[in-house]
Amino acid sequence: MIESCYRNEMKYIVSSSTKQLLSRRLKNVLKMDPHADENGYLVKSVYFDDFYDGALMDNLMGSPLREKFRIRYYNDDTKVIHLEKKVKVMDKGLKRITRITLDEAMRMINGEYGFLKDKEDELLKEFYVKAKQKGLRAKIIVVYRREPYVFQAGNVRVTLDDEIKNSTDVVRFFDPSIPLVPQNGGCLMEVKFDHVLPDLVRDVIQTPETRLTAHSKYGISRLIRP
Repeated sequence: MIESCYRNEMKYIVSSSTKQLLSRRLKNVLKMDPHADENGYLVKSVYFDDFYDGALMDNLMGSPLREKFRIRYYNDDTKVIHLEKKVKVMDKGLKRITRITLDEAMRMINGEYGFLKDKEDELLKEFYVKAKQKGLRAKIIVVYRREPYVFQAGNVRVTLDDEIKNSTDVVRFFDPSIPLVPQNGGCLMEVKFDHVLPDLVRDVIQTPETRLTAHSKYGISRLIRP
């Protein structure tokens, strides 16, 4: 299991034209994430929530402490699939990750959690306990195109997430032809760093539209209906 430290997270919604401007600037100053090609990569996630939609309510109410579980994979490549737990405390985030198989992912999406009971992995064990206690179920698929950049000083990561879409047909999570509903809410820029955001990066991302937001792809997707 991979576990990171709590990191600062900032989010901004920008228009398509501003996204293009930011993309040009970032290419000149930061390096593209080595896992991405010139078009970035496709991100697909299915999010879980409990009987009372606790994660959704926390998002909508802006709770200072919140967490959610998701299964994620990239570029329609099912050879590498992860279960992730995202924790937020105010404006800082922590992500815990563990790898699972395609079969395990489908069983979890279908609500079949018994096989997790005897797993040694701590994240899988935590998911199992909370799934049984709170009734976790797969609720929404979120898909988008990500353009990721990195900057070594400050361990900075800047991502431009565009073409954000969703579906409630969770059992088709691994179907590349699944119909998706677009959010039509512009591009989401996320900036993550350890302690201090370097002035160079701060200057690069500044535009007239660069205003902080509490935007949640999960929360917005849950509110959109076909």
